[in-house]
Amino acid sequence: MMEMKLPAMNPAALRAGAILVGKVIGLAGRATLTRILGAEGLGLYQIAYSCYGIFLMIITGGLPTALALFTAKHPARGWGVFRKLSVIVALVGAAASLLMYMQSENIAILLGNTKVEAAIRCLAPSLLAVSLLQLLRGYMQGRERYGAISFSEIAEQAVRVGTMIILVLLFASEGTSIALGAGLAGTTIGALSAFLLLTVCLAIRRSLPADSIESHPPVRREVRSIIHASMAIGFTRLLVPASDFIDSLLIPRRLQTAGYTLSEATSIYGVIMGMAVIVAYMPTIVTAAISYTMTMKLASYYQQGELRSYQFMVRNMLQLCWTWGLLSGMFLLLFADLLAHWLFHTPEAAAPIRYFAVLPLIVGIRELTTSILWTQEKKNVPFIGLLNGIVFSTALLFFLLAIPGFGYEAASIGILALEGVAVFCNLYGLQRMRANLFAWRWIGWEAFFCILSLFLFLFVFPSGLESASFWPAAGLMLIYWLGAGSVLLVRAKSFMH
Repeated sequence: MMEMKLPAMNPAALRAGAILVGKVIGLAGRATLTRILGAEGLGLYQIAYSCYGIFLMIITGGLPTALALFTAKHPARGWGVFRKLSVIVALVGAAASLLMYMQSENIAILLGNTKVEAAIRCLAPSLLAVSLLQLLRGYMQGRERYGAISFSEIAEQAVRVGTMIILVLLFASEGTSIALGAGLAGTTIGALSAFLLLTVCLAIRRSLPADSIESHPPVRREVRSIIHASMAIGFTRLLVPASDFIDSLLIPRRLQTAGYTLSEATSIYGVIMGMAVIVAYMPTIVTAAISYTMTMKLASYYQQGELRSYQFMVRNMLQLCWTWGLLSGMFLLLFADLLAHWLFHTPEAAAPIRYFAVLPLIVGIRELTTSILWTQEKKNVPFIGLLNGIVFSTALLFFLLAIPGFGYEAASIGILALEGVAVFCNLYGLQRMRANLFAWRWIGWEAFFCILSLFLFLFVFPSGLESASFWPAAGLMLIYWLGAGSVLLVRAKSFMH
């Protein structure tokens, strides 16, 4: 009996929906945290997570992705390799958790803010739980179990954010640092909940292949090859948390050089990294979902020599990315003031959100071109691009942040420079590929819609953008997305076919 296969867009749509729900839950958690602990509390949250992120990436690296690629090619061997890798990851994760817990005071001193000590200590156990969870998701990605992965991500976010808010409220009287530390214990609880959920899904669905690993015992060479393959991916992905970690060290310190107090510098860092950046990166969930689900199919086309199908898919992915990036970026540009007020009650976040309106387009192109380069075994190109971007961004931040009164603008320039250099290097590396990376006809309707939106919302309905009342502003947002949705529908139909 033939098994009916879903259209290619369905996994991407499922993935995008799950990421959207997860991001909305996370954004709601940050907004609530800001209203309880203020911008400084959110800044401490970002500083603690920047340290946690680099620890986690060092542990897992590119193992989940490498395991997913291996499992997609060798379904019968994937489960056994996962079990062997999970032992290694568990040992390394436990050691890292213990190290982070015992050295929390020294880490807080290194970060330049002793108020994050409790947060770092409470995040330490999650290194073990989250690293194992990511590895299991890598195995399930290789088996194309996107439904279970998506459900587990939503459950993890819901449990994490719900637990965090409850614990922060319970410990709010103990002060910002203690309350935040207690709340971050929700990270471990959320990861354990998601891991349990995925384990139950595996047991119920019995997803192991019929000719399972028992008849094909994994050899050390396979495990070593996966670890080796994960290094290139891991080094590339390590750059992003490394950049966040550098920002957490550099931005508050250089702002203090410009004359801000530690509390003011932490608040500005929280507004930039915990509010504006999060809002600006929200639209990239669509391109991230496409990249996540289409990478395996692209790799298959490329390995089998089906270059016409490969180039056709690349062209459609990039075309949809251009459309979504332009339309979502225009939304951020027009409605930055309303988003800053509604989400955070922090008007200072409006200007950085507006500065970052170009990020959905730039980041989307970077993510998709990175996936394309990986499928062609050109993993060093994204790595070099990100590395150059980080170096250039760090240099700009070091000098610009010390200018008095230029804090928000300087931080925004640094972040935009990082993404701009990275995407330029990716595009340069893909020049030799025959598939078109850009065509003006792709953005004909998009350009017309953006110009029309600027005219309508800046000259015809300017008062609606300045109004803090909910319904008039919500009506304008609805009008915008009805028009943008029509353009997106045309592009999405082309992509689905």
